[in-house]
Amino acid sequence: IPFINNIMIKSSNSELVQLCTLFDDGAMVNAMCTTVFEAVKHRLRGWTHSSQMLRMVNGTIIPAMAQWTGTVQVGAAKVQATFIVFNSGGGWAFLAGKLLLQKLRAVHDYSMDWLTVTDGNDTMVLTN
Repeated sequence: IPFINNIMIKSSNSELVQLCTLFDDGAMVNAMCTTVFEAVKHRLRGWTHSSQMLRMVNGTIIPAMAQWTGTVQVGAAKVQATFIVFNSGGGWAFLAGKLLLQKLRAVHDYSMDWLTVTDGNDTMVLTN
C-alpha cells in the first residue's frame, strides 16, 4: 500500500496550497506532475524552466518541464524543497521523494504504517 498524505506548499502570497502527496523513499527526486503544476503555477514563486532529463524506473527518459523551489509544510514542520515538474502519466500528482524525506528527517514505521517528520522544532506523525 503506498503511503499517501497531504502536504502544503506556500504560494507567492503566503497562502498554503494543500496537495495530496505520495511519499516514496525510493524516488531520488521530489516531483510534481504537470497537471498539478499547471493548476497552481500562477500562485507560486520560485519556479523556473528546466531542460533536465529524468530516467524512470522502467528505463524510459522523460523531459522535465520546470522546477519549483519553495516552502513545504507537513503538519507544523516547514522545510525548503525543490520539486521537478514532469508528466507522471497519471501515476501520481505530487511525489515526496528521498530528498524531502531526508530534510524532514522522516522515519517510516512500516509495521504501524505511519511516518514521523520533523524540522527540528516541530514533530508530526502522519498516518496512512
